[in-house]
Amino acid sequence: MRARSLAKCMTWIWTLAFSGLATVTPVVATASGGDDPADLVRVFTAAYRAGDWQAAATVGLRIVSLEPDRPVHRYNLACVYARAGSADEAVSWLGQAAAGGFWQSGLLARDPDLDGVRSHPGFAAAAAAVDRNHATIREVVAERFTAAPPLLVAPTGNDATRPAPLVVALHGYGGRADDYPMLWRGAAARAGAVLVIPQGVRRAGSGYSWQDPDEAELILELTLEWTRRQVAIDEDRIVLTGFSQGGFIAMALGVRRPELFAGVIPMAGGYLPQIDAPPAAAATGAPRFYFMVGSLDGVALAVRQAAEDFATAGYQVRLRVLPGTGHSFPRDTVRELSKALRFALGGSAPKSQQQRAATGAK
Repeated sequence: MRARSLAKCMTWIWTLAFSGLATVTPVVATASGGDDPADLVRVFTAAYRAGDWQAAATVGLRIVSLEPDRPVHRYNLACVYARAGSADEAVSWLGQAAAGGFWQSGLLARDPDLDGVRSHPGFAAAAAAVDRNHATIREVVAERFTAAPPLLVAPTGNDATRPAPLVVALHGYGGRADDYPMLWRGAAARAGAVLVIPQGVRRAGSGYSWQDPDEAELILELTLEWTRRQVAIDEDRIVLTGFSQGGFIAMALGVRRPELFAGVIPMAGGYLPQIDAPPAAAATGAPRFYFMVGSLDGVALAVRQAAEDFATAGYQVRLRVLPGTGHSFPRDTVRELSKALRFALGGSAPKSQQQRAATGAK
């Protein structure tokens, strides 16, 4: 099963990446009658990856009964039934997901699990309902985004009319946009880059969080649109970075939207290989990934695994393990972030040139 087909499961368990839970429970665990949704998600994932659609459907139905207010569970059942060849069941569950508020129209459009049912008479209506949900969610997120726009820091002497590299930095769980200018300002200035720092729209303690990669993708799109209205940016030299929860989100969006970024710098972010393993890198245009983590950080092993898996998938990868450092930014912040930024930005042709070469365009 292709890794990208499992992107939907990230909505359920990406937060587990920060607790160190990375073991998939065997499918036979369904016999135990456990009622922990997180455990059942692992069982579901194991069955899904094994192509055991009957087992996956059985577990999926149990998850729906335990968490009926989460439409993504119904969406996943639609995918399982579609893979099993039960088109009527698949479209029925997709319609139920839409009725419950499922809004991830981008995932619906690209998910190969559903390719076998797209011609079903009921598919178009269900997809249209998902599109309407997406428009509603985007409007809500856009209102909150407008109320708290990103912070923008341009290097000294920057000419706003001349395209400059762009660094988009995502804060961690419970963080705030205004925590980050001092951390990234020096490295961005050295690269002559504009720094933009959006803020999550979900309250988390005294700060904010990223609800999930799907909502974060909306905020990223709004951030890029907003930034283009403020300054000229070099579209071939955009780097996405984030710390902790923001690091995981940066990694996920770098895989999901590779055409946007020259490089991605995930810092101290979680990683579950059975869920987050990347698809094979495109022959051209794939972003570089610079993974950074402290040697004493609880996610250090997961980050090492992420770097290995991304390299195996064909991405240009560098791993920086900071000695004697826990879950924090590097002590020599400017030096370390500058090294990461040089790697993320340099050494390859602009993405527009790569894409023209790949298509034979001039």
